Order: sequence, then C-alpha cells, then structure tokens
Amino acid sequence: MSQPDKINILLVDDRPENLLSIEAIIEKDEYNLVKASSGEEALKFLLKYNFALILLDVQMPDMDGFSTAKIIKAREKTKDIPILFITANNMESEHIFMGYSVGAIDYILKPVDPLILKSKVEGFVDIYKLKQQLIQQASMLNDQKNALEKANLELTSTTEKLRISEALANVISETSIDSMIVLDEDGVIQKINPSVQKTLQYTEKDIIGSSIYMVFSEEDAQKYMQDILQASKKVGHIEGYEKQKELMITKKDGSTFLAEVQIGLKKVNDTLMFACTIRDITDQKKNEEMIKYMAYHDILTDLPDRRSWNVQLPKQIKLARKQNQSLGVMILNMDRFKYINDSLGHVIGDQILQEIANRLMDTVRKEDLVARIGGDEFGIILPNTDRESALLIAEKIIEAFQLPFFINNYELFITTSIGLSVFPYDGEDYLELIKNSHAALYRAKERGKNNYNVFHSGMNMQTYRSFSLQNDLRRAIEREEFELHYQPRVNIETGKVESAEALIRWNHPSWGLVPPLEFIPLAEETGQIVEIGDWVVKTVCEQINTWKQEGIPPIRIAINFSSQQFLQKDLADMIQRILESNDVHPELIEIEITESVVVENEENSTKTLQQLSDMGICISIDDFGTGYSSLHYLSRLPVNTLKIDKSFIQKISSDKKQHKLIITSIVSLAKALNMHVIAEGVETENQLDFLRNQECEEVQGYLFSKPIVPNMLEEILVQGDYKIDIFKNNNPKSPAKLVVDTPEPIEKQQIIRVALQKIQEQHAISSRELEVFDLILAGLSNKEISEKLYISEHTVKNHISRIFQKLNVNDRAQAMAMVYQICINEG
Repeated sequence: MSQPDKINILLVDDRPENLLSIEAIIEKDEYNLVKASSGEEALKFLLKYNFALILLDVQMPDMDGFSTAKIIKAREKTKDIPILFITANNMESEHIFMGYSVGAIDYILKPVDPLILKSKVEGFVDIYKLKQQLIQQASMLNDQKNALEKANLELTSTTEKLRISEALANVISETSIDSMIVLDEDGVIQKINPSVQKTLQYTEKDIIGSSIYMVFSEEDAQKYMQDILQASKKVGHIEGYEKQKELMITKKDGSTFLAEVQIGLKKVNDTLMFACTIRDITDQKKNEEMIKYMAYHDILTDLPDRRSWNVQLPKQIKLARKQNQSLGVMILNMDRFKYINDSLGHVIGDQILQEIANRLMDTVRKEDLVARIGGDEFGIILPNTDRESALLIAEKIIEAFQLPFFINNYELFITTSIGLSVFPYDGEDYLELIKNSHAALYRAKERGKNNYNVFHSGMNMQTYRSFSLQNDLRRAIEREEFELHYQPRVNIETGKVESAEALIRWNHPSWGLVPPLEFIPLAEETGQIVEIGDWVVKTVCEQINTWKQEGIPPIRIAINFSSQQFLQKDLADMIQRILESNDVHPELIEIEITESVVVENEENSTKTLQQLSDMGICISIDDFGTGYSSLHYLSRLPVNTLKIDKSFIQKISSDKKQHKLIITSIVSLAKALNMHVIAEGVETENQLDFLRNQECEEVQGYLFSKPIVPNMLEEILVQGDYKIDIFKNNNPKSPAKLVVDTPEPIEKQQIIRVALQKIQEQHAISSRELEVFDLILAGLSNKEISEKLYISEHTVKNHISRIFQKLNVNDRAQAMAMVYQICINEG
C-alpha cells in the first residue's frame, strides 16, 4: 500500500528475482516500491496510486512492455508518468523506435548496471519532486495572488513587485528540503528556514542570534568556518576557498551526521552576509556503499566476485612480497555440476551454489578470501601459506565435500577438483599464478574427477604439453598450422590406388608434428572439432580441384567425422556448399563414421546419411566390428562400405581361429548387403594373402604406404596406371612398398632424455641426481621417488635441493619449464 509522504515507484517484471534485484539497487526510505509481475497487474495498480516513475520490463508473457505502455499512455490519468524500459534486447533502431513510439522516456539494458539505474531513477524522482513542488508553489502563489490583489489598492507598483519577489524567495526557502542558515560576518545566525528545525532540531528561538559554531562544533567543521569568516573580513570575498565541502554537522541533541555544506557570500549595504546550505547525505553515502558492495560481490552467494578477485589477488601478492611471505592460490571447479544443474533446474542449481559457498567459508581459515569467479568455479586466496599448508587446506576442503548437500528433499553428492599454485615458487605475478592454478586444476580433472586429487606444480612433461596444446589449439586454424596427409588405399585385384584417406596433422610451432590421437580429444572437449572438421572438408575439396586443374586424375578421398561433427545442424548443406564452390563431384568424397555415431542418435544420423547419400557421397562405417555391429542399422542405413578395424587385421597371424573367423564373417556380411569392404592396418604380406583369399576388395596400411603429404600422392597419381609390383601376376613375394618410408617420429620420452643429457652436461648433474630429476619430470612425489630408488625421503630432498641449486630454480615447475624450453630449442 502507498504510504504517506513517500514517492510511489512501480516496478513491472514477470521474474521475481529481477524485481528483487531492482528493489535492492534503488531502495530508499522515501520510496514506496510497488511491484507487479505482469502488465495486467501493473494497470490495476495504476488505478489505485499515483506514481512518479514506472520501471517496465519489455519481454513478458501475455501482455509485453510495449502493449502495457500503450495503455498507460492512452489513459488521461497516467499518460504523463515517465516510463523507463528495462530490456535484454539489442538496441536496434527498430526496437528503439517502437519503445519511443509508445511513450518510453529511456532504456536500461540487462544485465542492469546498478550505478546507471540508480542515477536515472533518482533523476526522474527529482523531476517528480520538482513538479510536485511547482504544483504546491502554484497553489501558494495563487493564494498570494488573491491577497496581493486586495493589497494592490493600497500599495504602489514598486511595493507590489517587492512583495512578490519576497514571497517567491520565502517559497524557495521554506519549501527546500535543505537546511538554510543566514549569518553575518561574525558567524551569528540571522535567519533560518523551516528545514532547520526538522533536520537540526533547533527552533528559531533556539538558534537565531547564536553562533554558527553550535552547528559546526566538530573540529574540521569549525576550522572550515573559521577560515571562511576570517578570509571574508580580510579580503572581502572567499574566492580560493572550497565553497562546497562534506563535513560533520551537530544537532541540538549532540548527535552528528555527514552533510554537504555550501557557502555563499553577498554584500548588502556594505555588510557581508553568508548563506549556508546544509544537506544531509547520510542515506546517499549508504547507497553509494551498497552499490559499491554490489559491484564487487556475487549477488547469488554474497561472496566477492571475479572483479573483486582480480583486485584483491594483486594486492595480496604485493603484501606477501613486501613481508617476504608465501601465498597460496586455489582454483576450484565443481565436478558434474552442469549435469545436476541441467537435470534439476537452475533454481536448485543456485541453491547448491549458495550451499557450496557456505561450506567453503566454513572450511577455510578466517584470513582466507573465497570468491566466486565463474559459474561453478571458485577461487581462494591463502595469505602467509606455504605449499604444505595449502595442501592441508585443500585436503580439508575435499573432505568437507564428501558430505552430501540436502536441497529441497534431494540428497546430492558433489565433489570438487582443486588446482593450487604458491607465490613466489609457481609465479611472480597474479596472471602467472592463476594460469598455473588452472593448469593444476586441469591435471586434477584429468586424473579423475571423483578421485579428489590435488595436483600442484609437480606436473610431468606430458601434462605441461597437454595444457599448452589445449591453449594453442584455439588459434591453430588461424595460424595455418594444420595440414592433411593422405594414406593410399590399394585394390587387391588390380594393384591400383583407387582412393585415399585424409588424415589431419597439427604442425605445432613448438612441439612439431602432433598426431590426431593427441589433439582430437582436446578439440572435442573444447568444442573446436566442428570448426576443424569443416576445415578438413574444405581443404580436401580444394586439393581435388587442384588435381583436376593440373590434369591429374583425382581419386575418392575419405574424411573421418566424429560424433560432434556429424550431429551438427545442416551438415549436408555445408558439404554441398563446399563441393559446389570447388566444383568437386560428390562421388569423389567419402564420409567415414563409426558405429557409435549412428547408435548414439539413430534418427538424426539416418536423416543426415540419407541426405549425403542422395547427393552421391559414399558412406563408410569405420572401425567396423569394434562397436555395436548391428544388422538392424546396417540394413536401414545407406552405407556403401565397411572398414575392418586394424585390431582384427593385426590378429590374423595369431593361432586363434576366431580372429580370422571374425574377418570372414564381416566380409560375408558386407557382400550379402552389397557393400564394399576395406581392410585397414595391413602391415604384412601374410595379412594381405589372407584378405585376398577372403575376397576383400581394398586394403590400406604400412605394407604399402604410411600417410603421405599431397605432393607424394600426386607422384603416384601422375604415373597413370600407378600399379604396385606386389600385385602383378599375383606374386605375393614381390617387393611390397608403394612409397619410401617416412622416418618414425621421435618418441616423447626420447626427446626428454636428450634434454636431460644436455642439462647434465651444462650443469654438472650427477648420475644419481639425473635419476631423481627424471622421476620428477614423470610427476612422482618425494615418497614415490624414495620407493623407486630405494633411498630415504630425506636423501631425495637433498638430491632435489642440489638439483634446484645447480639449475638456479626454485621448484619443480621452473625445472620442468627449463626442460620444456630445451625441447623446443632443439626441435
């Protein structure tokens, strides 16, 4: 209900949380905030109350903001009420025009900026107050006018003007909410307005003729007033002094409040007169503090937010450096939270996050700072904490999360993974510490989300490499680091290369050639696999087009598709556009998918496969026999080819008959369904012999060729009939090589071994120390190294200390970085 002497403001939004958020931002004692959850309810309130301002949400069910605004502006009683639209829409010109055409005064965009919203509301309220004051003044002036008309018979026109002028001055003074005091050059109070009694509790009898220092009794306030009065007596003005200042003002009862004081000086008949205006800004300061608090705190958990985290962490690091102390930085991510949030809804999810925040606050120490820095990601700053103490806190947190969360009759188990770094050992600045904490978090999740592992800077080289690759993968296409290799497929009967499989490679500037088995899972995890897949299709089509233009007879190229790629929307349209733009016939493209892709989403997969088949694209099932191998989907899908997985081919030489029987069955099944058969991973002539006897049509594998670069495949295609000697006259004893072998890539462990040998030579590392260093790089703890080398943990610590001293590093992370840099430098 409307309250006396309060200003009514109508808030309209269909979401209760939005109403509460806006109320928290603009709430004031002088406001009466009326909340409506729909346009219809808002119109009802408008029949009952007079409002200074309407905050209206644009997007609402049933009656939206625009429709509501039209009705408001159509009513005589409400047409002049300012409407401030709150919208999440983009500020397009059409949207802006629609809003203004129905009577909007202004827009506020979601998410709402508290400072902007509060300032705009206060501005419209000030306009409303001014309007009300003008109405009151008009009424008072009307009364004065009647009185003046009667007095006009006796007064001259000069007297009339003087009285009107005086009356207007009195209206301004008497209706002002600010306390106004007129004093002489000695600081003696000559006149006050009614607000003085209301604000300062002094009546005219109490204060007139008294010194201004009874109001300015605080030390700073007294000095300010003394300086003003003394300066005016000496020079006749107060130029150069602050005419507006925030000071503590004293009331009659002795209490004080913060006020904005303004001083004005006027000379009247050679007498200096001062006008002092006092405005209580206590509420204003409280609101400013509230807005500042909201700007640096998460509204859901009431924890410091990411902005506060980014401010506090550099401050804490600076303090730790000054006091020569260590500092722990933790990044926590909730395991399986997204699954629970999606399953039970965001309301339950929000309650879980609040309980997580409470549990973290109950677990850490009083001096630690806990912040919510992402959706389900939290950060903790641990002042004056070394690595061992930080790990104890991490274990305590993990132990706390083993207890269930009870939310709305649900008993929920949520675990957390923690990444930890320690200043100054794991980084000198906050960005490096955060990066290392995230790297540790990545490793903790990699080891198993439910294993409660805390992994710190003792990460091994593989983890260091994985984290580096994941970051660099995002810009690999832009930097043109991907390349395609092609593995030829050979027709068993003719010995001709009739098709090839496109295989992507990542030529990383630091790590060299990265195989797909290493970076494809990272691409799937980060969602970049779709973009990479599109690049492969485009590059294959461009290569086929290049061969055509150069007069080289093109062959069918097979492209692998993961489940994420294959289930993307409008896949067939995308491939069609690429084929047309490169003038490539669909029959030259083969799409390879695994059985699991089909089974995971059979309905959509069937639709997409049919679209591709109708275009003329060949469809093959890769790794056949390792998945579901269901006759149900094979009989229904437009599949042209089955690829026998290399795991079956490699077992042909085995004594177990069932391995060969599986291959025989797959070939028979394919022929019964009128499908083509390709065997991959063929490496020996014995395997080739068996496959020929089973009437397998095509083979690919290292027996003929490894994946090769495009120009090497071009040489084969240019030969014309490009037959392979091993198939001539069906002579299996002939040489079997299609192309010269490319050298095997150097194993990662061999690369690290070379780097260690270089470090041993440069830094005089002993053989025993080298053994310890090798195990450090493998990620073993001191205890594990002790057990591995049959020495005490104390001896292990001594070895590590000497290694760090010789390398001039502080911890394992820096030692690893040195090895990593040598690996890069040595190629």
